[in-house]
Amino acid sequence: MKLKIMSYNIAGGRSFEFGPDYRPIIHAEAQYGAYIKVEQPDICGLNEVDYKLPRSGRVEMAKLIGDVAGYESAFAPAVSFINKYGIGTYGNGMVTKHKIKLSETYPIPDPTDKTGDPEDTYYESRAVLHTVVEVNGRDIDVFVTHFGLAPSEAKNAAATVTALIKQAKNPVILMGDFNLTPDSEILNPIRELLVDTFDAYPEGKVTTCPSSKEFWPNADYGKIDYIFVSHDFKVEKVEVPELVLSDHKPYITYVELPDEA
Repeated sequence: MKLKIMSYNIAGGRSFEFGPDYRPIIHAEAQYGAYIKVEQPDICGLNEVDYKLPRSGRVEMAKLIGDVAGYESAFAPAVSFINKYGIGTYGNGMVTKHKIKLSETYPIPDPTDKTGDPEDTYYESRAVLHTVVEVNGRDIDVFVTHFGLAPSEAKNAAATVTALIKQAKNPVILMGDFNLTPDSEILNPIRELLVDTFDAYPEGKVTTCPSSKEFWPNADYGKIDYIFVSHDFKVEKVEVPELVLSDHKPYITYVELPDEA
C-alpha cells in the first residue's frame, strides 16, 4: 500500500502568513486543518501543539485540526502550564485518516548535566507521542517528537526514541522537528535503525525552517524536520512545499509498504 506522510511544526497554532509579527494565535489552527484537508496525508505528525491553553482559546488543538480535516487525532503533552485560568499543556500531536488503535506518551528525560551547552540555550521538557495506526488492516507504529535545542537534550531524545524503535512490533514511522541538521552525529543511532526519507529528495539540499527568507532574513537553521521509516517501507519521493503558515515548512514523503507475505 502507498502512504503519504507529513510532518509539520505548527508553531503553537500561530499564523505567520503575513510576516513574523502577524501572530494571531487564537483560531489559526483551523487554517492548519484546512491545509491538511487539501493536502490529504494519510498520517500527519504535529509539533508545538497547544491543549486547553488560554493563549489559543483553550481549544484541544490536535482534535480541532483533525475535526477540520475530517481526521482522527491524538495528543501527547510535554510541558504543563498553570495559571489563573487553570492547567493547559503543550506538546506533540498527530492526525490521520485511518484508525488510531493506541495512543501513549513517553517523556524524554531532562538533561542533568548541561556542561558544554551554550549558556543561553533554552530548555524545555520534551516527549514522544506513540500511536498505533491501522491502515488497511495493518498496524504501524508512529512516533512523533520534538527534540530540544541543546546537545544534551537532543542526546536524551535520540536515546529515548531509539529505545522505543527497538521495542516496536510493527513497521515504524518516526517524525518531527529534531532541531538538528543532517550532518549531526546525534542522529547516527537513529540512522542505524531507520531510513531517512530525505535521501529521496531530488535536489539534496533544502531548508525547512525558516519558511520565509523574506520574513526571517537572518535565520538559516536549514533542514531540521524529518521523517524516518523502517526498512519495511520503500521511499518514493519527498516534497517540501513553499508554504508560509508556520515558521516551518511542511515536510512530506510518499512511501510504499509491501503487503505481508
